[in-house]
Amino acid sequence: MATRSTSMFMEETALCAALNQPLQTRPELLSTIYAAHYRHVLRVCRRFFRQPEDAEDAAAEVFLKLHRVLALETRDEALPFRPWVSRVASRLCIDRLRQRKREKRSRVDEADLSEVPDYSTPSPLSQVLRKEKRLEVREQLIRLPEKYKVPLVLHYYKQMSYSEIARALKRQLPAVRMMIFRAKEQLRRNMQPEQSGKN
Repeated sequence: MATRSTSMFMEETALCAALNQPLQTRPELLSTIYAAHYRHVLRVCRRFFRQPEDAEDAAAEVFLKLHRVLALETRDEALPFRPWVSRVASRLCIDRLRQRKREKRSRVDEADLSEVPDYSTPSPLSQVLRKEKRLEVREQLIRLPEKYKVPLVLHYYKQMSYSEIARALKRQLPAVRMMIFRAKEQLRRNMQPEQSGKN
């Protein structure tokens, strides 16, 4: 027990010393942090989301946020790293849940509930619109770079799990999670201009 706590203390001390250097001078720092803390961050995210994919996306976004915002350089040094990254993950998950709630509320507020159509048997028009949407998604999917397109097709069209995709592509599981997260982000960005152009 004492040796484990001593090794954790030494790891934390080494990490704190590394964090005091600018991220640009230590590009391997983020991958070291990812390897050491991904499982812990994923556990934090799983407390907030029922779907494993949602928790995995949130965990991946935590590390993207650390890299993009360079939050590592502005963190509170009095707080040990693991509790700090747990707080970052918790706040990100709470923000995502609040955003979902706002989106859901705005959709309900905009709809007149007395005139909600019965979707158990879709009308011919809604069938056509759904088909158009699927075609639009497929068209944008085709335009993605191969490294993003393949994992998305395997996951959403072939119904493969992240682990199966990692084996099929001979990649590490965290790399597959990150690829799928980035692919979905890219797909959303590609579809937004078309949606705003139609309004």
